[in-house]
Amino acid sequence: MSAPITTTGPTGAVTAEARRMADAACAAAGIRVEHAHDADSCRRVAEVLSTIWRRDGSPMIDPALLVAMAHAGNLVTLAIGEDGPVGAAVGFCGPPGAPFHSHVVGLLPGVVGRGLGRAVKLAQRAWCLERGIDAMTWTYDPLVARNAFFNIRRLGAHAAEYLPDFYGEMKDSVNAGQGSDRVLVRWDLTLTPPEPGATRDAGPPAGAQAVVVDADGAPSPFVPPLDRTLPATVAVPRDIEALRRTDPELARRWRAQTRAALTELMGAGWSVTDFTRAGQYVLRAPLREDPAR
Repeated sequence: MSAPITTTGPTGAVTAEARRMADAACAAAGIRVEHAHDADSCRRVAEVLSTIWRRDGSPMIDPALLVAMAHAGNLVTLAIGEDGPVGAAVGFCGPPGAPFHSHVVGLLPGVVGRGLGRAVKLAQRAWCLERGIDAMTWTYDPLVARNAFFNIRRLGAHAAEYLPDFYGEMKDSVNAGQGSDRVLVRWDLTLTPPEPGATRDAGPPAGAQAVVVDADGAPSPFVPPLDRTLPATVAVPRDIEALRRTDPELARRWRAQTRAALTELMGAGWSVTDFTRAGQYVLRAPLREDPAR
């Protein structure tokens, strides 16, 4: 288990710039982020999340729980577009000195890729910094390539830990029957996130060892890297969500091979340093001290 993050408190300049960035990102995406605080607004958050995760009959998160969370000082928000809600986010604070944990951020189908996700995360960042919190954690499914690219490349978050079957068996239409492996990411909120244009040319580094490759849509068996001085790459499918609908058994094979690779490498101290547009995690081994010194 990774050591907990401790916070030292952001400076006023960092906080002010974070709010400016968040407001600009929301304006560019055509949304405003509203805080849910009562039964009606929390019900709307629950409805948005249930629509995204295709929950029929039962909410993903009970609206009454959201009311209690908001009342206790946690962050429950709606992303509102021109025609109504387009997304929602829920997160909670830890004890003093601990990071904020963003439990879920979701966008309705049809609005992904328009900068809304970045705007919502930047709004969360500004809210945290305004309250003296300078680190944030959350989890994501390591097989969802667009989320890996967004978290690691676009936000600059650090993939800290691989968590096999983190939530146990999940019943929603997105995750059912596919395991619930997650990567825990940690985001240093005092660092300025990369500008969107800085993420366009991500590619695998020269000499990288491909330990899991995409072989015509199927995963190759994990082969441990032979040279610790060279980076390693672990491929994921281009669209795991579509694959789960069309070929769930192949999707489970992808889960098995990426789990084998990432648990072994990250457990041995390799760090995820990048995620490429081609759909590959890039990992580097820790430097070993010269035993002669």
